[in-house]
Amino acid sequence: MEKPVGREAQMLTRKFAFEKASGILVFEMIDVLMSTYNGARFLREQAGSILAQSFTDFRLMIRDDGSVDDTASVAAEIAATDPRVVIVNDGLGGLGPQRSFMRLVETLDAPYFMLADQDDVWLPDKIERKLARLKELEAQNGSETPLLVFTDLKVVDEDLSVIEDSMWHYQRLDPAITQDWRGLLAQNVVTGCTIIGNRSLANVALPFALSEMMHDHWLAVNAAKYGRVAYLKDATVLYRQHGTNVAGGIRFGAGYAASKTAGIGDRWQFYRRAAAHFGGVSAAGLFARKLSLNLRRFGT
Repeated sequence: MEKPVGREAQMLTRKFAFEKASGILVFEMIDVLMSTYNGARFLREQAGSILAQSFTDFRLMIRDDGSVDDTASVAAEIAATDPRVVIVNDGLGGLGPQRSFMRLVETLDAPYFMLADQDDVWLPDKIERKLARLKELEAQNGSETPLLVFTDLKVVDEDLSVIEDSMWHYQRLDPAITQDWRGLLAQNVVTGCTIIGNRSLANVALPFALSEMMHDHWLAVNAAKYGRVAYLKDATVLYRQHGTNVAGGIRFGAGYAASKTAGIGDRWQFYRRAAAHFGGVSAAGLFARKLSLNLRRFGT
């Protein structure tokens, strides 16, 4: 399959060195990309769950998108306590979540990357398990192939009490949709905070050409069309719902479906632009796929 030419991939063995009084600690492999906005309330707990991962060879890169609360100062405090935390100050102001995350993808320097929300909690072996699956894909397909792995999530309330053990069940989502990029373009089932991707995915996904498309959806469709997508059925994230989520988890049902009806016009316009960009599918085809997939959700 023909792939668009991305930026020249950098060496996959690059290491990141951080000085400490006791010597040099070397970190490699992964850039964890976190965009924040007015997230001071939960940021310490989320960063703590990332820094406590069983796999430790990563950088946590935090870009604040113009918060008016204490988020930036909390992030600075976290960075002062752990050399793996890097604050990204690019002076670009408030970009919104999609462009802010993709700005971080533009700045990553590692062979692999992950996305992190500001208000969740990562389970302790999240990085370790997902990296292992991604490396399996890489062994099968080569590092030059765009690759992405995602997982299920536990839906929890703001106190981390479990609402639903499976986000996929909660929203009646079928992760197998990702094996057909057209179906995935019609209906996203990939939640950004569960993504791990390789450098080749970052290359093929830049520049970010559909700014109205959510960043996780954009990355997933590019991976599905030009490379491979795989998933782990187990949850690796406590997906916190607290009333101010930019994009949260809502139980699928008739009420949820009805609430989306008002946006059909915008969705049609998006399908037109997406079909023109990706090719190989029409807006009408995407709309028909979306309708079919939603009808299937009622039957599960």
